[in-house]
Amino acid sequence: MKTKIGTVLDEELVQQLKDRSVREERSISDILQDALQGYLQGSPRQRDLRIAAVESFCSRPFHLSGTEIRQILAEEYYDQ
Repeated sequence: MKTKIGTVLDEELVQQLKDRSVREERSISDILQDALQGYLQGSPRQRDLRIAAVESFCSRPFHLSGTEIRQILAEEYYDQ
């Protein structure tokens, strides 16, 4: 059973969502449902690791070893 909800989103985000919906030939509802399921199924530990990776990538000077970069790039974040 599905439930209709209402929410307010950033205009640019909605446009990106519509564009992706057209490209993938999927409904906006399906894309949002997949994104929410992925978010809710992700463990707090995984989110913490992703945040730490982004902080490392964005920090100056760059403090990741080659091994760390390969490990991060090998992760399938969208499948989690």
